[in-house]
Amino acid sequence: MSALETLLSRLTKVKGKRDSWTACCPAHEDKSPSLAVRQLDDGRILIHCFADCSVQSIMAAVGMDVGDLFPPDEKRQLYNDPMKPVKVSFYATDLMRIIHFESTILQIAAFDVSEGKSLSNSDRQRVRLAHERITEAMRYGNV
Repeated sequence: MSALETLLSRLTKVKGKRDSWTACCPAHEDKSPSLAVRQLDDGRILIHCFADCSVQSIMAAVGMDVGDLFPPDEKRQLYNDPMKPVKVSFYATDLMRIIHFESTILQIAAFDVSEGKSLSNSDRQRVRLAHERITEAMRYGNV
């Protein structure tokens, strides 16, 4: 069963044809259909609740993930590969600013530790975040 068929089977009062449907939104008490569902030519599924429910809440209410709205394809799988660099438009100067700022956080923490001070839980979390941001900036720089 496709993701679209699964989604439609979990909705009530479904009406529509070919690539466009309406149904009751499962994320709120809906007596008349306020959810629009549409499948694009490339396989992506668009959903919109006219009562302003979020896509995340709609998908959670039917026991599905937002990622189910997107068909698997080679490009997307390569993009989600954590070992493959992600191509994003960042200037090298922006990446250097990020690295400089985050390394300053690490230097302050290292100085405090060298002076015999212990880091609080929030300080340790901030050090971890600085490390993650530097690693991510380096990853973008290797594209």
